[in-house]
Amino acid sequence: MLGEMHEISTLRREDYDAHKTDEEYSDLLNSARLIGGKRSRGHQSPVAFMIIASGLDSHLKNTEKPLAYTHMDIASSNGPCPGIPTGTPILTLASRYILPEQMKWPNRKV
Repeated sequence: MLGEMHEISTLRREDYDAHKTDEEYSDLLNSARLIGGKRSRGHQSPVAFMIIASGLDSHLKNTEKPLAYTHMDIASSNGPCPGIPTGTPILTLASRYILPEQMKWPNRKV
């Protein structure tokens, strides 16, 4: 059995609101600001920023042209800099996309 810890997170309205701005020369802020005195929600903020900045927010599930999108946060794979990174998502991705094909044997069900 192979595995790494994962979490499926839910984005909330405040994750998107943290990037709104009223400034004259910017449409979007790339920083997680506190909203209403509440603390930052961590990894959800970068996902919300990327969805807005890329235009994916125009292609949500309930729109005419929905696009599937997955964000795999790999911040946990960084290590001390300079240093050796951990490569956290490699086992997960290999288990899903590479190993099933490599483990096929004649007359063996996988």
